[in-house]
Amino acid sequence: MKPKLLYTIILLLNFTTFVTYSQDYYWYDDAKIHLTIGDKEYIVYEPHTTSPNNATGLLYEEDIVASNQQTLKMGIIAKDANLDIGRIVYRITSYISNEDSTDVFITDKFYVKLKHPDDIQQLQQMAITYNVEILYNHTLARWYVLGCTANTEYTALQMANIFYESGMFEACEPEFIGLEQPTCANDTYFESQWNLSNTGQYGSSYTGVDINYCDAHSITSGNENTVIAVFDWGVELSHPDLNIYPLSYDVKSRTSPSQIYDSNHGTACAGIIGAISNNNLGVAGIASSCPIMSISMSGGDTRTNMADAFRFATDNGCSVISCSWSSKNPSTILDDGISYALANGRNGLGCVVAFSAGNNNVDTINYPAKSNPSIIVVGAISPCGERKSKISCDGENYWGSQFGSELDIMAPGVLIPTTDTITIDGYHSVDYKMRFNGTSSACPHVAAIAGLVLSVNPQLTAKQVADIIESTAQKVGGYDYTTTEGRPNGTWNFEMGYGLVDAYAAVLAAKTKYIQNHTYQNGSMVETYPEIIAGYAVTDNKPYGNVILEAGSDVTYSATEQVVLKPGFHAKAGSNLHIKIEAATSHTTSDPQQVAPRTSSAPTDETNTTTEEVANNGLETVASEVIVSTSIYTISGQLIQPISGGQHDAAHLPNGMYILQHRMSDGSVRSEKIANNK
Repeated sequence: MKPKLLYTIILLLNFTTFVTYSQDYYWYDDAKIHLTIGDKEYIVYEPHTTSPNNATGLLYEEDIVASNQQTLKMGIIAKDANLDIGRIVYRITSYISNEDSTDVFITDKFYVKLKHPDDIQQLQQMAITYNVEILYNHTLARWYVLGCTANTEYTALQMANIFYESGMFEACEPEFIGLEQPTCANDTYFESQWNLSNTGQYGSSYTGVDINYCDAHSITSGNENTVIAVFDWGVELSHPDLNIYPLSYDVKSRTSPSQIYDSNHGTACAGIIGAISNNNLGVAGIASSCPIMSISMSGGDTRTNMADAFRFATDNGCSVISCSWSSKNPSTILDDGISYALANGRNGLGCVVAFSAGNNNVDTINYPAKSNPSIIVVGAISPCGERKSKISCDGENYWGSQFGSELDIMAPGVLIPTTDTITIDGYHSVDYKMRFNGTSSACPHVAAIAGLVLSVNPQLTAKQVADIIESTAQKVGGYDYTTTEGRPNGTWNFEMGYGLVDAYAAVLAAKTKYIQNHTYQNGSMVETYPEIIAGYAVTDNKPYGNVILEAGSDVTYSATEQVVLKPGFHAKAGSNLHIKIEAATSHTTSDPQQVAPRTSSAPTDETNTTTEEVANNGLETVASEVIVSTSIYTISGQLIQPISGGQHDAAHLPNGMYILQHRMSDGSVRSEKIANNK
């Protein structure tokens, strides 16, 4: 898991050395709290600007802002790490928490509480004496925040002790920050959901083998316009811990509402996706803000009715369809129903369709998961990151996840806490099942993450969603992932596909388009993402290289948040670059209305579907005029040059905000702001 450390650090760039750390304690309630030195260091550094980082031992980093508004990086490193990341301007050893043995770090700041409000002069005099800065008075009475400067002789820890031991102040303490991962959900059984946050529930060495739920949840839990269909044996529509869409459908009767034909299977799948999180109840769902549409089948439905159910989900606004089942005999009409969803969902962008791989521990994938390459085929892992097999670490020696050439991605598939039915007898007498298993439980993980991806970027096609999920997978389990023909989204393995699905990485990839080492040739290209960053080295996930618009190319960057052109971006003479920053289009939700079923008679053959557990609303179309030409201005209105018709290199521009002025085909002028960060 990637911890979150949010603060502003105050320092000067020549603040490079400190005296020996001899006071490994601080004062609390008139007593010394002794500190144990850890094996890491907290650093602040100026990163390289022209060469890539080459660091070993860099455990964590993020951007911070110094007092002079220069962007620096904060990092956590192993002690004595061999680093080539830039000039280190601040470093301090880590300490070990007395409560849970986690690492804690001390910044350059410390806090002082006055004994009386009129003691401010004493504080000011001490600050002058020891060359520290009074940054601000806290909202709590008599508390002040102070910061070390380039002329401060001691660390913030030592300064806090010096101020307290002077006897002039009521309390003094250094500013601690911790890397411990906060509990991101307060649901009753969240601590047991290893699939979302693996803290070693089934072995401490497996800590971190999960879908990175907490980090993803810090960005999005989905949204109400991204509807996920659970095509299964029926979902408990009145379950108090499920986010249920008001429209449902029953395959057998071809009417609403859906029915329950299995005591729990559909409700258990739905809970993994859409159990309401942070409600002090039950379990946390991965995409808890995405409503669940229940589509129920009986297990003996005709193929034409099954195919029509895919049409129903597609035409009634579903973005994702989760299918934890297989069928014994292939069917062309069922294939066509799935293809209809893949091609026609979301006004032609396509529904994302996920199927479970099967539980027979063999190297073939079940039908219909293998029927269409656009389906995301999901296998199951155990808590230790290996393919679920009869000898995997979970101890369930009676089944294993199927695998093979059609396998795309893996997700947790054993010992999964989720929802149980309440109005009829489910797996248990309580409303939750703690050990749901099978690729049935793996599939809804991926469907939910697809919902998160579309929640942050609803303009992605179904293929783009699948590409993101596959390309951001975690290479877990010690398998040999290799470059494989026909597998363009990274290294792949016969048993593990692209690896373990990563919710956080997928959401980040959907939110930001990093463009580097790319040349736009003759022709048109539209890049549409919330955020677009283009330049030589904007991400470490691709080979470093310039972004070049060749003569005759016509490129549009369309964003809802920002477009950033960094060094290495070049638009050559005769090329055109259009930058649009406009409000995101999204699904429009109206009162659900059932699309009438087809009137053709249904054949009497049955699908023989089996569970994979052991034991239209679309994007709004916004009319826009064509951009005829674009010019770039300083924020004060000074013309720099037109972007098209001449050489333009973003590296020549100083850091700051600029105005792009678009002249539209209707004669109007539209202005947008862009940021240039080097």
